[in-house]
Amino acid sequence: MDLDELKDEFEQRFNCSPKYIVRCPGRVNLIGEHIDYSGYGVLPMAINASTYILASNHEADEIVFQNINK
Repeated sequence: MDLDELKDEFEQRFNCSPKYIVRCPGRVNLIGEHIDYSGYGVLPMAINASTYILASNHEADEIVFQNINK
């Protein structure tokens, strides 16, 4: 889903616009998983996938999470 579709889905589910939008870009390690902190070489690369978090204030004193994976 693109960001506009995510915003629309958020508005349909929660009846408000998201106040906060966070994007966490994806990456893979081709070599060197869990060895970078030991001083060895790594080869990470960005991929064309991201995790998005959309959030807004809520009247109730609670946090509601929903997964949208289409």
